[in-house]
Amino acid sequence: MTGPGSLTGTAVSPGAGYGPAHVLAGEIPEPDKESRHGGDAAAERARAERAVEEVAADLEARGARAGGEAQEVLGAQALMARDPSLAAEVGALIDRGVAAPRAVFDAFGKYRDLLAAAGGYLAERVTDLDDIRDRTIAVLTGLPMPGVPASAAEPFVLVARDLAPADTALLSKDVVAAFVTEQGGPTSHTAILARAMGVPAVVGCAGATAIAPGTPVLVDGGSGEVLLSPGPDRVAAARRAVEARRAALSAADGPGATAD
Repeated sequence: MTGPGSLTGTAVSPGAGYGPAHVLAGEIPEPDKESRHGGDAAAERARAERAVEEVAADLEARGARAGGEAQEVLGAQALMARDPSLAAEVGALIDRGVAAPRAVFDAFGKYRDLLAAAGGYLAERVTDLDDIRDRTIAVLTGLPMPGVPASAAEPFVLVARDLAPADTALLSKDVVAAFVTEQGGPTSHTAILARAMGVPAVVGCAGATAIAPGTPVLVDGGSGEVLLSPGPDRVAAARRAVEARRAALSAADGPGATAD
């Protein structure tokens, strides 16, 4: 049951994770709507193409380091980045005088609206498209990439509006205790990668990014409950439940079957 010190979302990866909240922020700002390039459209198109290719290559490299399902996810993102239709849309805007960062923002915005309107699985790819857009704009403008700490003194609970595969693919259970996002669903890449990593995760958790950084958080990836500053007894009980589940699973052998 949800209480004053708790939030509830959709449980997508079982288990319990406990640690201080690391709230991911620092989104890339929207480029100026009136920004124009210096008049050399060919040079500006080439600059945009180089930025997109740099992002796509980085996604592939991250996937190669992560391996497994993460490599497939990031490979798919790289293909999205190199989509000829997106490149054509960016180029057309640049030919009309729009600066490359704004052209990328507007072109990607057109396709994100189409995905969002489609609903379901396709709508959950909006986050992937937004991530490619923001990384490309960061390359073009020299802004730092928003990201996730690669190491910490203790495992933390990663809290965000949503998470991009490139941010999570290289994380491990030694670094992140659980994921909590305000958006996403069972087929979002956060959910897919969390299950592949064996990390508890809750998505679609309204109000999650309002959690104060450093707040101790207990995430139940089986029920969808996110407890803020839980007592030691509650944390211990959650850990016992996880160990009991692991013991039950390890004792199982052979295919599942009903008694009859």
